[in-house]
Amino acid sequence: MLATATFTAAESLTEPAINPVPQVRVEYTNVEDFLVDYTSNETIGGMFIKTERPMAVGTQFNLKIQLPGGGRTIDASAEVRWTLPCDVAAPMKPGMGVRFETLSSIDKGIVENMLSSWR
Repeated sequence: MLATATFTAAESLTEPAINPVPQVRVEYTNVEDFLVDYTSNETIGGMFIKTERPMAVGTQFNLKIQLPGGGRTIDASAEVRWTLPCDVAAPMKPGMGVRFETLSSIDKGIVENMLSSWR
C-alpha cells in the first residue's frame, strides 16, 4: 500500500458520555500518491483517504497528513462527505471522501505549489 491510514480515538474513562474526536493519520511514500488523492476531491476542498474501514458520513475528525520524505505534516480538521465501502468498491479502492474544515493558509499554499509543479 502506498499510503497508510491510521485511525485512533481518545478514550475517556472518567466521562464515557463525551464523544471523543477521532484522529486519522495518513502517511504517503511519494508526492504523486498524495496529489492523486487530493485532486480526487479537490472540488469539495478535501481529499480521498483509502481505507477498508471508512467512518460514517458526517463524522468530524482531526487529520494529520505526513508528506513524503518525513518532512512537513499537514494538520486539519475534516468531515467525511462520502464513502466507498469494501462491498461496493471493486475495482476501485475502498475509502472515504473528506472535506477540510480547517486548513492553514501555509499548508494550503504548500499543497497548491505541489499541485502546480505536478500538473
